[in-house]
This record gives sequence, C-alpha cells and structure tokens, in this order.
Amino acid sequence: MRQYAFPILIAILVVWVVYSIVRRRRNLSAAQEGTDMARLKEIVAKALPNESGYQVICARYERSTHSGRTTTIYHYTYAVAFDAIRMWVIPLGFEKDNIRFQTPILITGDELGLVAVTEKRKQAQLSRINVKLRDKEGDSPLEFYADAQFLEIDRFHHFNISQQEVLERFADFIRSFAQKVNSENEDLRERMANEALTQSRKRSKLLGILSILGCWSSLVGIILAVIGLIVAPKPSATGGKPESGFILCCVGLGLSLVAPFVMRLLLF
Repeated sequence: MRQYAFPILIAILVVWVVYSIVRRRRNLSAAQEGTDMARLKEIVAKALPNESGYQVICARYERSTHSGRTTTIYHYTYAVAFDAIRMWVIPLGFEKDNIRFQTPILITGDELGLVAVTEKRKQAQLSRINVKLRDKEGDSPLEFYADAQFLEIDRFHHFNISQQEVLERFADFIRSFAQKVNSENEDLRERMANEALTQSRKRSKLLGILSILGCWSSLVGIILAVIGLIVAPKPSATGGKPESGFILCCVGLGLSLVAPFVMRLLLF
C-alpha cells in the first residue's frame, strides 16, 4: 500500500490544482458578467430609496481577536454608495441566497476628525484602497477596504465583482474627502502624533531598561534592545536628537553583545 501513497498524493494535488483553476476562471467570468454588482446596486437602491445620483462600490473588512491559542476572524461586507460630497456605508448580512442590509451609515465629514487613506497598486494600476475613519476624539468608528476585484474564494466572500473603473472614481472621491476633513482637523492630527510619540518614548525606555537587566542572557537582551530601537521615536520626529529610550536600548544592545565574553572571562 505504501508504494501507492505518493501517486495518490500527487493525484489529489493535481485534482485540487485543476479544481482551483476552473473555479477561479468561473468566478472571473461571473465577475465580468456583472450579475453580483447588479444585485449589489439593487440592494443599495432599497436601502436608499430617496437618494439618486450616487455610485456603488463593494467593500470588506476583517477583524481578528485572540483568546489563548484561538484566533477568531470576523468578516464584514459593505455596500458603499458615494456622490460628490457624501458617502453611505451599508453593512450587509448573508443567509444562504438572501442578502440583508442594515441601516445605512451616512458620512458627510462633519462628525469626523481624521480620514486615513492608503492605496495599493499592481503594475501602476490601482488595486486596493484602505479607508479608516476616525471621530473627533481620534477613535476609529469604521474601517474598510475596496479591491478592484472580489471573488468567491470561500464562504466568507459572497460576491464575484469586478470594479476597476468605479474603484478609480471612488479613489478620486475619497482623496478629496480626506483632504477636506483632515485640513479642518489639524489640531487632532497634531494631538494624535504627540500621543503616539509619547507612547513610543515610554515603550522604548521600558524595553531599554529590560534589555540592560537581561543583558546576561545575551539573546533576551538583544531581542529586547532591537525591539526597543524599532519602536523608539525616529530622528525626524525628535529634531535629530537621540531620545533616552534610544540611548538605553543602544546600551542594552552593547551590553548584551559583550556579556557572553565577560562571563567567559569571569568563569574561566
């Protein structure tokens, strides 16, 4: 029986590869046909019966929680409608073939303090936009990303959608939207930057002290010192002056590198 194990394994692998290729091609074809995008637009029309002149894009978000050795991932799917100045985020729920929508969240910018936008490109073409919305207190009430293409790769991905053109138009909208919100809340951006700098100082100091105390265990000291150097405030944020946490981490790193040789001299 053992002589058949390897051929069986190869056969299973080949079947899986062929199945994956066929499934992807089928999903790509469905995305190009636009059936799921049409369904999404129908849902948005029901959710926004008194609105018109908007465009629709599909968006997603994943959030992870950790409990011991268990990691739970929560999947969220949104329909995002936008016009020249407004945006509605509509949470979606799925039950077999039925799609349920929750109350649309209207976002005009008045209640926001910061809009963070990052983009990813493939071969110079826009492939993803990440959006994080923060309120006036700096908390993050909503976050999502939109891809140029969504496919049904598993039971948590419910659409086959190709949306390159609308993604480009959404990019124009969200850039302008973010610029307006952020320019009106410069004080919040400065406060958040100062808070982040304070946290970096505290963490680098603690890690520097721990690396010095743990320098006799060379590997532990080196790891703590390197992490401390990574989280320490960057020279661009401190006017080029080294922070105490940075100095402590350098000392801890040096001691951790020297400690093994000192131990050998003392013991032998």
